[in-house]
Amino acid sequence: MINPPPVPDLLAELAAFRDYVALVAVDDAYNWAYRPSDAEWSLTEIACHLRDVEHEVHQARYRALINGDGAFLPGVDADQWAIPRNYRAQNCPTAFSDFLSARDETIALLATLPPEVWARQGQHTYFGPTSLRELVYLAVQHDRVHRQQIEALIQQQSESEARDQA
Repeated sequence: MINPPPVPDLLAELAAFRDYVALVAVDDAYNWAYRPSDAEWSLTEIACHLRDVEHEVHQARYRALINGDGAFLPGVDADQWAIPRNYRAQNCPTAFSDFLSARDETIALLATLPPEVWARQGQHTYFGPTSLRELVYLAVQHDRVHRQQIEALIQQQSESEARDQA
């Protein structure tokens, strides 16, 4: 895996994404259910995905490595959860709020870890030997992808509304 940024930078990025999501979550101007196409997610689906990945993937992997070296870190295709978990029918502000709480928990969990814990290696299904620091970097990259997705979705929604009003 590519050498991840220093721990303080990773923690700052986790917090920055949390802050960005908090701003989106309180803006009631959005249509939470808007989907540009059947193949794309709505803000509600993204919020549910972020919430579930934070709890069930990121935190689970971090805790496994915090508890000791050599943990097995299973690969997960969390995109497949949207339909069986009925993300479209869930409440977007609640899902965003749950994500924000989970992200706060993640940051608190990681913030005081000593350097030797950040260097602990687990065995990831797809990436092989992977350190805690590398896992957090993967989460940061995941955040970046979803921030771009949210920004594009908001832009598309705005353009769609402008066309409808014209």
